[in-house]
Amino acid sequence: MTNLNFAGLILAILFIALILTKKNKLIQDYYLAFFIFLLGTYLVLKYIFQNKLELNYPIIIYFDIYYWVLLGPTLYVYTLISICKDNRFKSKYLFTLIPALLVTILFYQYIFILPLDFISEEQKTFPIYVDIGAIIWLYNSPIFYILTILTLRKHRKSIVNFYSSRKSVDLKWLYYLSNGFAVFLFLLLFKTTIRWLFNWEILLDFYGISVVVTVLYIFGIGFFGFKQQGIFNNLPNFNENSGLSSLKTNNAGNKNGNGNYQKSAIDETEAAKIISKLKILMAEEEPFLECELNLPMLANKIGVSTHKLSQVINKYFNKNFFDYINEYRINKVKSLLSDSANNHFKIIELAYQSGFNSKTTFYNLFKKNEGLTPSEFRQKFQS
Repeated sequence: MTNLNFAGLILAILFIALILTKKNKLIQDYYLAFFIFLLGTYLVLKYIFQNKLELNYPIIIYFDIYYWVLLGPTLYVYTLISICKDNRFKSKYLFTLIPALLVTILFYQYIFILPLDFISEEQKTFPIYVDIGAIIWLYNSPIFYILTILTLRKHRKSIVNFYSSRKSVDLKWLYYLSNGFAVFLFLLLFKTTIRWLFNWEILLDFYGISVVVTVLYIFGIGFFGFKQQGIFNNLPNFNENSGLSSLKTNNAGNKNGNGNYQKSAIDETEAAKIISKLKILMAEEEPFLECELNLPMLANKIGVSTHKLSQVINKYFNKNFFDYINEYRINKVKSLLSDSANNHFKIIELAYQSGFNSKTTFYNLFKKNEGLTPSEFRQKFQS
């Protein structure tokens, strides 16, 4: 085995062991370990096919068929579980195995009769059902990559309704993981796709590049993936009336296309009471100073359900939770910057005192809300 293939395989084994032996494992950890295993399988297969070893061990063909058809579905399910509060495998995820089932049926002659025919260069024509199986086999992973990206975009919109800070829940890790997979797919499918669509033969050999990218990819997802937790896992558990599941269920069914609530809408009297409690709480206790504040935590403080609080913030303040809380933080920073007694503090220190936990988020929101940088604001209002 070449040094690079061997290094990648060792990395894969190392990170799989680290992930599977860490404390407080979640179900997505097993999926990530399996995803790394599939990438390691690719490196082994690359070496085997380069040295024609599969001729002596036809069973290798099974690994070649199934590692590829399972890569995309594994990434997709890992993403779904990572962004869910409920870290359990759900039966609806089984649909991701449909491509593998179809490939098993359509490739039955290679799987159950003559596996070496799968890679034979002598066989130039195939039955139509084999061609269909080949399309499913080759391109199911790109389809699941697209589904993964669409899922991430959908849930990115949910974050601003749950959290007052995007740090650690901004889905960057999952975007890096998915887009790295896209690069991997491109290197493996580009030549085949061009040959199939245009009957052009590209002379450039992607073998060395694909192995380098795979090794780097394994290192990246192993190193950073080891530390990952589910996006909604750090939300506290509440009772049925104020829990996150209640919010997600009601929000899913109560909004029309414009984001307005239609069913289970609270009446004006109840809304007024919630608004009053909310304003008193924000003025007297300043819960926004807690950088990890989220919607269920705030709802619990004023004794209302999360979905009702979400309705009030959306409808009566015309804001999502993220913007609502950070407006208070911006105002707090402004009051501190306007006071010359705080001149010995750095601006970012005042931001952290006001509830921010990200320098980038603070500066972006401040400039967006005030049209000035924090430094310009301090100079203007103190002069």
